[in-house]
Amino acid sequence: MKNVIDIRSSGRPDIFDRANTDGLFGRTRRLQQPLEKYLRGTETPRYLAYNDQSGVVAARGDNESLTPADNYRAFLLATTVRALFVVGDDSGDRTVSLPYEDIVAVDCTSGFRTTTLEITTVDEDRWVFECKGNLTTMTRFVDEATQIWTRTLTELDRAESQVEAAAAALEETSFGTAATHITAAQEALDNGRERIETLGEGATTTIEDRLQSVQTRIDTCQRRRHVRAAEEHRDTARHAWEIRAYERAADAYAQARSEYDRALAVTAPEPATEAITDARDAVEAEYAELLSAPVDAAQVAASAARATADPAKRASHWEDALDRYRTAYELDWGRDRRFDGDRASLRQALADIAVELVDAHREAGRQALRETGDESKREPSGTACEDAVAHFERAREVATELVPDRREPPADELAAVSGQGASVEAEPSGR
Repeated sequence: MKNVIDIRSSGRPDIFDRANTDGLFGRTRRLQQPLEKYLRGTETPRYLAYNDQSGVVAARGDNESLTPADNYRAFLLATTVRALFVVGDDSGDRTVSLPYEDIVAVDCTSGFRTTTLEITTVDEDRWVFECKGNLTTMTRFVDEATQIWTRTLTELDRAESQVEAAAAALEETSFGTAATHITAAQEALDNGRERIETLGEGATTTIEDRLQSVQTRIDTCQRRRHVRAAEEHRDTARHAWEIRAYERAADAYAQARSEYDRALAVTAPEPATEAITDARDAVEAEYAELLSAPVDAAQVAASAARATADPAKRASHWEDALDRYRTAYELDWGRDRRFDGDRASLRQALADIAVELVDAHREAGRQALRETGDESKREPSGTACEDAVAHFERAREVATELVPDRREPPADELAAVSGQGASVEAEPSGR
């Protein structure tokens, strides 16, 4: 067997499957256990080197140098995960495992007939392995694998740090900041995964649990961000609805629904899918109710006006109905209509209400004039007359804007006001 073997090109030697090897005088035991016994899970061996006598030297630190017993050998195995020393001995094989993330330096020096590989760890331990073969290629692989693992773990640390920052931003409802941190976390995780994949499937599988754990944390944070944003939009919609800012409410509900949909598109254990679905359905129900709310409110105001006998109060209800119908009519102007009620029907309702409003104000004005002559009324006649004038002027104002053919008040109305000392002049014709 060669002293240094590139396993990818030469295949696995017999020492992986059996502890003894064929020699000039028959089989010789080199290890107590085949090398395969020392591999973990999907760990993949790449290079193998051995020596017969020098073993593994602990050049620094409190570690003990390992020397093979007679006929046994010392092996250095470079896998996709670590550098592994296995030294044969009658009392049992002795091993030293150096994960690549614990290695800080790898050096190779050449002598007259041998090459020496030296590995230094984060604890400042130094392990020296001498071999008659050329260890240069093996050293290069160990060095590259060390850098890959170090950078991979650094990226995973960065990803976890970004997730924590995103979670903190969500607590402060800083959704934009949270999104930035989540994006950075995903980028770091992807970088780490890409790096470790260059060592092959075995290396990736070894660290898969942590990769998946970080991905789950990112996805959970992302889902939580969408849910929190949806809740904020829903609160905005409800507040806008309360102040009759219907279009703003509709836009906010649409944004809330989109955020819930985005949350459901992210696979994560939290927040629970059922809770998100229920919240989205509730938003859909509120949105549907909102679309009919402007017309419903206008109809309620109109019904209240029709049910009111007192002309002044009836006029007040018709004012409210006119305002609400006008709001419903003007919604979504210039774009596809979302709200209930077509504009033609609403326009006709506005015209009908305007007539009712003009009539109600004029009737209220006439009633106020009658009250000026009733000495039993507590209200001074001057105030009643002012009320009459206000009703008549409002009637003329509405008629001028919405019912031009009813703009001029009846002659008896003008005479009645004039008779009470109030000056209410008819507008010039054509105005």
